[in-house]
Amino acid sequence: MANRGDVISVDKLWDIFDREREKAWEGVDAPIGSPEWNAAAGKIDTINNICEAVHDMNTCSRSDGEKAKKPVWKVKQSMVHTDYVDGSADTRIIERASWCCPVCDWFVGEQIEVFGRKHNQQKKNFCDRCGQMIDWEGVNSGE
Repeated sequence: MANRGDVISVDKLWDIFDREREKAWEGVDAPIGSPEWNAAAGKIDTINNICEAVHDMNTCSRSDGEKAKKPVWKVKQSMVHTDYVDGSADTRIIERASWCCPVCDWFVGEQIEVFGRKHNQQKKNFCDRCGQMIDWEGVNSGE
């Protein structure tokens, strides 16, 4: 059984949907239109709606995506505005350096500087959005 946060391949997900469709019809010998048949058909409709939603998320088969890919280094700027109690204010632009998924551009790790030394943290082995495996071997600092 998969837990929240587990990565599951789309191929495996389709197999699960197929099994659930079969389970919905198990033991249904009632004629079309009977309450028992309508209940099973309702389950099938729900499963089909979930399948369509997964397909619409632009997920792709992981049969070739099981190969790990290196993360992409990105430096982004953001404006931070701070209001102080004494009525003064400060606006600055800060840079955040992070690694992103090579498939969907989602955050997979970041680098911070502490006392002048670069520190890598929050490195994920899989992308939370698309499930792409991330290869961190040889990735030590930003490019």
